[in-house]
Amino acid sequence: MSKIPASAGPAWIREGFAIFRKQPGGLMLVMLAYLLASVVLGIIPLVGQWLPVVLGPVSTAVFLQACLAADRDQRLTGEVLRPIFQKPVFPRLVGLGALFVLMVSLLALIFAGMVGSDAILQMAVPQAKPEISQALPGSGSALLLVFLLSLPISMAMLFAAPLINWQQMGVGKALFYSFFAVWRALAAFVVYFVCWMVIVMLGMFAVQLVVGRTALGMALSQSLLMVMVMVIQCSVYAAYRTIFGGPGSQDSPVSQESADGA
Repeated sequence: MSKIPASAGPAWIREGFAIFRKQPGGLMLVMLAYLLASVVLGIIPLVGQWLPVVLGPVSTAVFLQACLAADRDQRLTGEVLRPIFQKPVFPRLVGLGALFVLMVSLLALIFAGMVGSDAILQMAVPQAKPEISQALPGSGSALLLVFLLSLPISMAMLFAAPLINWQQMGVGKALFYSFFAVWRALAAFVVYFVCWMVIVMLGMFAVQLVVGRTALGMALSQSLLMVMVMVIQCSVYAAYRTIFGGPGSQDSPVSQESADGA
């Protein structure tokens, strides 16, 4: 994996929009199917609130597989997505999701340990215990620590799902490769995320400016956000293609490393 310049960040965004324009209808159908599945899973008692998170890597793999099909001008059919739901890919993706839930729970425990349960209650229900307001300033340092700890987790998770899907990696190896891929292209990803923040904020502001804070404005904002999320997935695919090579390509650094090891 060669060093990636900072200019690659905006290039991935441009490529993401170009890929989305190839099959906007098919990609948005995938997004709608994901939202519907999340609603259905959420209905399940007890575990419904956790299932969408545990299955998050599966959703990521589906999104990026759809982006791959759009990039190669293939029809988005069930056959294209079927390998994701077979062994060994699907169990590994679910395991990755379970590990992510565990890491998020650990971060929540760290935050709760630093801030205290009373302060958390005060933040959730400000009128519950006014006398503990002096405990709230400590939440700033706790949030900063949790944010800093979440960065390496995010770096490790970014490409883990496609690496499991396209490179047949185990969970640990996929997390390792994803983390160091992002680390080696850190400048590009910083520019990438800043650019996306600006694009999303400008898009939301433009809708509010034209339509106002009306029911129509809220509906348009939600629709625009759904499109943006799908384009972001396309841009993540573009970043993966730049760093790891196209899925199934013999030019992939990971494929070359595996071949050398053999």
